[in-house]
Amino acid sequence: MPRAISTFTLDSWDEQTWDEHDGVKLAKARVTKTWRGDLEGTSVTEILTVLTPVETSRAYFGVERFEGSINGRQGSFVLQHSALASLDQAAPSWVVMPDAAGGELRGLRGRGEIVIMPDGGHTFTLDYELDET
Repeated sequence: MPRAISTFTLDSWDEQTWDEHDGVKLAKARVTKTWRGDLEGTSVTEILTVLTPVETSRAYFGVERFEGSINGRQGSFVLQHSALASLDQAAPSWVVMPDAAGGELRGLRGRGEIVIMPDGGHTFTLDYELDET
């Protein structure tokens, strides 16, 4: 299975709280990123977040549209991601939305993983399948 490894920078994070009770905050954010590496391009993400008074307990889920290239093939795709974290567990998930890719990336399928580096940077690894047509 092919693998694409990239870094990204957060270009913007526009967050708006829509509910807050007992220290639990529900918010919506629009996030833009620039990607470098095997994935080259930009993306826009809409996410919903849950932040609790306990800093280690949080969750988010979102939908992200990437436009650019994967290992030289141009197009776009949608990535669905979510994460649930507490002191004793972490359950992140990044999945390419089936049938939501275009251009030379049409038919893209795959799963991703993010690693946060000690300097705060992010590395994204995408294991994917893509027809050779």
